[in-house]
Amino acid sequence: MTDPIIGLWVTQETNARGMTRVELERRDAQLRRRVFRRDLIEYVAGPAGIAAFGAIGWSAPDWGIRIACAIVIAGSLFLMWNLWRRRPRDNPAALADDAQAYYRGLLVGQRDALASAGRWYLGPLVPGMAAFILATIRTSAETMPLPAAIAGGGVAAVIIGGVFWGTRTLNRRAAAALDAEIAALDGTR
Repeated sequence: MTDPIIGLWVTQETNARGMTRVELERRDAQLRRRVFRRDLIEYVAGPAGIAAFGAIGWSAPDWGIRIACAIVIAGSLFLMWNLWRRRPRDNPAALADDAQAYYRGLLVGQRDALASAGRWYLGPLVPGMAAFILATIRTSAETMPLPAAIAGGGVAAVIIGGVFWGTRTLNRRAAAALDAEIAALDGTR
């Protein structure tokens, strides 16, 4: 008793295939280079921002600006710690066992980090930047009309908000691209 459907199913050709080990190693190295470059930029920009806000806080005669600078510095340090905690970790033994699952795990980790960057990356900076803008408005109002000080603070808030929105948007797009790569990888299993 032969079923023609089962016979057809058994004899059909399939194009699905897993990635070769060489291809996985190439993609793994490419992902790690991309993450390394991104993190290197952050590890250079972080101390530069900390130094800038440290210098502003040190030289500012106003206590509000000093406190705001300290909050920005604390947020920057927390951001850099979060970045370090989310970096891909080497595990050669896992790569030898199931390379595709290992690579997928790296992609998932990066996708999750990018998708949640608004919370762990931008979030720590928000209180300090808000405090800095408010302290700057208060200090500026001592030497100029209050509406002009508020307008200046509003412009700064719009610029900072735009940078934060753009950063969040770019991170979400990158997460969506990684999600598509994960889906394609799952389709080859």
